[in-house]
Amino acid sequence: MSRSSFVVSSIILFIIGLVIISESVHWGNNATSAFITSHGGSVDTSVFTIILQEYIDLYRWVGVILSIIGGLVLVKNA
Repeated sequence: MSRSSFVVSSIILFIIGLVIISESVHWGNNATSAFITSHGGSVDTSVFTIILQEYIDLYRWVGVILSIIGGLVLVKNA
């Protein structure tokens, strides 16, 4: 791959990471609702809060990792 394709790929990866970070609360809420629905539809409030926070953290970490990888590759190849 040429240098310009690495730069473009890293910019896209960085932007995808930022989108995942910004949408992590929405996607975490949807994932929590789907999880609870698939497990009977009823759960204690404290358990709901823990599951919601873990899904949000999961999406946030994925976004952070992608953004860091994209940013480091961009800085290295720019």
